[in-house]
Amino acid sequence: MKAGALSNPLLGNRMSYRVAAAPAPSTTSFRSVVTMAKKKGVRIIVTLECTEARGIGATPSRYCTQKNRRNTPERLELKKYNPHLQKYTVHREVK
Repeated sequence: MKAGALSNPLLGNRMSYRVAAAPAPSTTSFRSVVTMAKKKGVRIIVTLECTEARGIGATPSRYCTQKNRRNTPERLELKKYNPHLQKYTVHREVK
């Protein structure tokens, strides 16, 4: 058989098909996310750990999130829910 022909019993012996060309890549990118292969991206994955649970020796809850390295160079602090303490507490970025 040829590369551009397929046999179909309903349409006769040969049916030709055409492959569309791939679209041109876009020059404008709205967002870039760091993957494992790249080293220095703008967005990095950070771990947030509960500060109250760490202080009293209970099990700390941990959350993973992304932050922009340029906009927030300091440590990230967010209020998140700790299921072990059953309340919202301050979670701070850990290394």
